[in-house]
Amino acid sequence: MSSSPSAAAPAVAPNKRSALKFLCGFLAGLVLAGSAGGAWVLHLLWQQLPTVDHLADYDPMLPLRIYAADGSLLAEFGEERRDFVPIGHIPAHVRQALLAIEDARFYEHGAVDFTGLARAALRNVVSGEHAQGASTITMQVARVFFLSRVKTYSRKLMEILLAYKLEAMYSKDKILELYMNQIYLGERAYGFAAAASVYFDKTLDELTVAEAAMLAGLPKAPSAYNPVANRERATVRQQYILQRMHALGYLDSAAYAAANAEVLTLRTQPRSIDPAAAFAVEQARKLVVERFGEEAYSLGLDVVTTLRLAEQQAATRALRTGLLRAQDSLGYSGPEARLPHAGAAAGAHPRALRAALAPYRDSGELRVAVVDQASPTQGIAALLRDGTRVEIPRSRLSASARAALAPDAPPRRRIAPGAVIRVVSDARQQWNLAQLPAMEGALVSMDTETGEILALAGGFDQALNQFDHAVQALRQPGSTFKPFIFSAALEKGYAPGTLVDDTQRVVTPAARGRAAWSPRNYGGNYEGFISARRGLVRSKNMVAVNLMEAAGAQYVQQFATRFGFDPALNPARLPLALGAGAVTPLQLTQAYAVFANGGTLVQPRLIRTVSERGGEVLYEAQGSSPRAAVVSERNAFVLDSMLRDVVEHGTGRRARALGRPDVAGKTGTSNDARDVWFAGYSSGVASVVWMGYDQPRSLGRHTGGTLALPVWTDYMAVAVQGRKPVLRTMPLDLMRFGDDYLYPEYVFGTCVDDRTAFVQSPFECGANGRRDSAVALEK
Repeated sequence: MSSSPSAAAPAVAPNKRSALKFLCGFLAGLVLAGSAGGAWVLHLLWQQLPTVDHLADYDPMLPLRIYAADGSLLAEFGEERRDFVPIGHIPAHVRQALLAIEDARFYEHGAVDFTGLARAALRNVVSGEHAQGASTITMQVARVFFLSRVKTYSRKLMEILLAYKLEAMYSKDKILELYMNQIYLGERAYGFAAAASVYFDKTLDELTVAEAAMLAGLPKAPSAYNPVANRERATVRQQYILQRMHALGYLDSAAYAAANAEVLTLRTQPRSIDPAAAFAVEQARKLVVERFGEEAYSLGLDVVTTLRLAEQQAATRALRTGLLRAQDSLGYSGPEARLPHAGAAAGAHPRALRAALAPYRDSGELRVAVVDQASPTQGIAALLRDGTRVEIPRSRLSASARAALAPDAPPRRRIAPGAVIRVVSDARQQWNLAQLPAMEGALVSMDTETGEILALAGGFDQALNQFDHAVQALRQPGSTFKPFIFSAALEKGYAPGTLVDDTQRVVTPAARGRAAWSPRNYGGNYEGFISARRGLVRSKNMVAVNLMEAAGAQYVQQFATRFGFDPALNPARLPLALGAGAVTPLQLTQAYAVFANGGTLVQPRLIRTVSERGGEVLYEAQGSSPRAAVVSERNAFVLDSMLRDVVEHGTGRRARALGRPDVAGKTGTSNDARDVWFAGYSSGVASVVWMGYDQPRSLGRHTGGTLALPVWTDYMAVAVQGRKPVLRTMPLDLMRFGDDYLYPEYVFGTCVDDRTAFVQSPFECGANGRRDSAVALEK
């Protein structure tokens, strides 16, 4: 029996419908299962999201900043440059510039901008690459605070979930505040406030619209759109942002045209530490960390020092100039190093040149260069690290430098291709050969009344030598110690008019294990009996030794400790009269301030205040520094008069260039000229200059008057500006005796009669050690 096709069709249709129903049910089940599974995964991910509660009290790491007394920033310590600014204090045009380029609908959409996401997805499909990400500012906050920047789908999902969590807890303003204070904008600047300072040296409220647009272009790619590194690319992006601001109605046509035409001036990129104040701020940093611990680098501490910017810059400039001048007087000592395969340096790739010179740092105006050509007849041609070619003709070379070009010059001094040298550009933009000084130096300056340190320079260049010679270097003070011998002698009954023998003699005879000591005057000049005053003015070694022996070595040493000197480093032996002990420049500055202020030892002070950024003051120096009267007013008055005479008639005559009536001071040259000094004061400022080699050796024929004093005078010309000279009045317990001063009790009471052959009183004592007043007045 056969069947027809029409009869079989109805039997097949129900099977197909059943299969279709099953398939639809299966797919629906899969969707439901997938949705449930997806929901479960999202639930698990949500549970794993980090907590965001702490952002309510956002407390970013803020760097430690150190300022001069006038508020000038001297140094910043910390990995990040950052200033936190609440959203209410961020100007509208700065916020608008950012929103225009990053998220124009930020206040309209939720955590995710689905319209923007769809638009970005479409453009990515059309372009065939990942051109746009459509991350909202909230999503960027989630990424910046909690996630890595690695682009994966799982990270994107976490970013979206975190964005919802953030918007569930915080307002739009708070999220924008977090973003604008946290985002990295290049040059170690985090947040728009720090970027405004770094790029334009302005606060946020000082930014123009054009400047705000430049900063707004940085979050996407801080290196690519950095105006310092790529001004052209950064400007193109800035102009696009200005167009967006105009299109969104943030700028009218006039404001847009003005902003588009504005020429931006970038700040000269700041260094973390002002080189002129490097040694001083390092001392301040140590003091702050000692008090607040390592957290000082992240608490946002503002440290205001006592340093005066003009004085600090003058101190560093004067010291560097003096050290370079001293080095030049010794002649050219030779190249710093020799680079292999540098003969063809002219054809070297700039990157290779930079790498070759990387170990040698520039020092201020002294630039490192490698010699490309050297000719005894033509001079030197060299390349700077950036490839700039500089030429120094033979006519601008010193005799010693010309000698170094000769083929037979000693290898250590010879200037030849591949030699690493220093060059400096003068006022006429001409290059000259230079060299780093082999010797070092220090300059310390303080206010004699308050103890505030006005300037502190601890060496030629802190980047090259971190040892702070102003604070750490214990050196022989030489003749700068003599005033303390004379100060002690005053209290033992001697006077400026006391006659002291200036004749060479054997002071300490030879003994077992000890050679005889017979000190000499500088230059070998002797005058017989002269007044103690003249002995100090002329810096007579024999007068100082004889006066110390008469007053008693033990007494003089203990008396000197009143001025802050360590007795262990300044032993009670007669060579101490010639400065054979050890002091630091800071200690000597403090000690000389005693004579300047009338007898008071004032503790040096470097820090005025420490405060949290924009907040609580954590430390504030109260009034004047701790002080103690260590010598009488009359003692200080007499020594001041003697030290003024040193400047007026003696070894410190070059200090008269200040043109002030109260300039006082003393030169110092230690044994074998290993240390040279000038210590002095004027107009309420005490300053000390020291120069010498780190590994002590002779400076030759140089003295404190030829090396240290010119540095002191150059600095003090700046330090005394605006200050009045200090005019002293003779104390009531002091009297004139002949042409000099004398304590009255040694005229009308007990006088000195120690029967030393090398010291003579200006008047005779009676057999009982007392002096008749009538005879004294008659004399």
